Amino acid sequence: MEQYLTDPWRASVLAGAVVERTAQELREILSMLATTLDPFPGFEGLQTLQAVEIDLGNFTNPDLGCVVVGPDGLLYELVLRAIPGPIGVGGIDQLDELTELDLEPPMYVLYAHHAILQLGKIHQQRRSSA
Repeated sequence: MEQYLTDPWRASVLAGAVVERTAQELREILSMLATTLDPFPGFEGLQTLQAVEIDLGNFTNPDLGCVVVGPDGLLYELVLRAIPGPIGVGGIDQLDELTELDLEPPMYVLYAHHAILQLGKIHQQRRSSA
């Protein structure tokens, strides 16, 4: 084992740098995958909102709502609101709000990795059906 890794402070700094570098590399991969996915899928089949949900299962951050990746490769928190239609006409309109996420590198790595896997599956499905 490298001598400098036996120092907890140095090991911690090195680990932080590795995670930051990994996050940056995943950002580039995610951007490339997303921008080459044409047409980009609609969220839950909607044609008005282009986004793919990133579900981490048990690892989901409870402080975040629905996390999606957009066609630009960025991660967003999605909030869908239902607005009642005009009186007498009825129906419900939908308002979607996308807020770009500014995640710490360890959390970004987790979400970006899952996003890359998800977009990779979509690319593969499209190649298989072509």
